[in-house]
Amino acid sequence: MGYHLLKLRFSVFSKSNFFFKFFEEHCFSMLEEPIIFMIILAVSMILRYLFVNGQFGYLNPLLLRLFFIGVIFHELAHYIMNLLVGIQPERIEIKWRDPVTHQRSPHGGVQSKPRSFLQAFFICLAPLYIGTWLIFLTFTIAFTPGIDITLRIVSGVFCLSILLAASPSGQDFNNIPGAFNASPAHSFYQIFLVLLAAVGLWFLLSNFSIMFPLDIFYYLSIIGIYFILKFTFKGVKVMFLKINSWNFHKPREINITRFTRRRYKPKKPPRLR
Repeated sequence: MGYHLLKLRFSVFSKSNFFFKFFEEHCFSMLEEPIIFMIILAVSMILRYLFVNGQFGYLNPLLLRLFFIGVIFHELAHYIMNLLVGIQPERIEIKWRDPVTHQRSPHGGVQSKPRSFLQAFFICLAPLYIGTWLIFLTFTIAFTPGIDITLRIVSGVFCLSILLAASPSGQDFNNIPGAFNASPAHSFYQIFLVLLAAVGLWFLLSNFSIMFPLDIFYYLSIIGIYFILKFTFKGVKVMFLKINSWNFHKPREINITRFTRRRYKPKKPPRLR
């Protein structure tokens, strides 16, 4: 409700101001997903808190099994994101019982070593943003009339399971500042490139009137521009290092023979005796 009222206010100004028109068309689309991510995160954390503290009574044994399915998804999301960002995970663990108390306590983990802040950021939050899309997909299937009832029930089960385990764990949240503190300068550099990529996308959208059919293409565009900037800056750095290594006070002699073609000299036939 608040989102639509805010959008309506901006639409009033958009008739006379290009900035507000652009903000309405593009920025609201880009901000819609982060808002949904925050809602899914809050709901998931509340459900998990109530479940862990036994607030669901007789439903707790059922939710325990659904949570185990969610844990499998949670760890697979970490594992897949490791591969997507170029990290080979060392191992993945999914357990039904606590190894010390032997009580039923679904948990798991993926052991890997991210090399940068952005890699750790994407890996740690993977269950949230992958889970959000899967929640919407399974929710849509579960509540769409005309689809086979078995498929709708299975989709509903998976929707609730993923929702229970969509929020990153405490260890996941701790890994993000840990990766940042491992190399603060490089982490700030990566954040700067992301912001620069977002500004670059904003410039392209505002000057060329580009409109994407799906909101995810905005984020993919930012990633693409990020890598273009990254490799451009790397190339400029290599070029400056190369120029710095030259000694202009004592220029090297140019080897002319490298640029000349070898003259063909046919061999003389052997003399007959």
